Amino acid sequence: MKQMKMLYETQHVKFYIDESVPCLVNEWRGYITSTLFREYILQLVELLKDNRTKYLQLNLLADTLKLEVLSPLDVEWVTQNVNPLYLENGAAFEAFLVPSDKFGEMSVDRYIRQTTKHGEFAVQMFDSLDNAKAWLRSL
Repeated sequence: MKQMKMLYETQHVKFYIDESVPCLVNEWRGYITSTLFREYILQLVELLKDNRTKYLQLNLLADTLKLEVLSPLDVEWVTQNVNPLYLENGAAFEAFLVPSDKFGEMSVDRYIRQTTKHGEFAVQMFDSLDNAKAWLRSL
């Protein structure tokens, strides 16, 4: 039985903890403006902070299957400003589901390249939720 703990939801995002892994899942839907994207990412950081003491290790799983394009500036903002906050709050690994939208996939690829270049933490792309969760469980 899946154990999901819903934390935050709007028409664009759903953030919940999958206690079977455990991981903080951030599920993205459609096109999101830069302002909203940054607001949601900062909310995700707050949820990570709020929940890190409840779990020995709480990493991130980005369900970007339905994500559309993000601006290169937003991707750079996350890699430079937010990734250090993820690390500071105990998340050293991030699994991504490959977006079905080609532009969304390009945004995720850009993020992974920049994150890998800076050496912040380990990031992997997966084609299924089960494979992403299996990787996070194995850490």
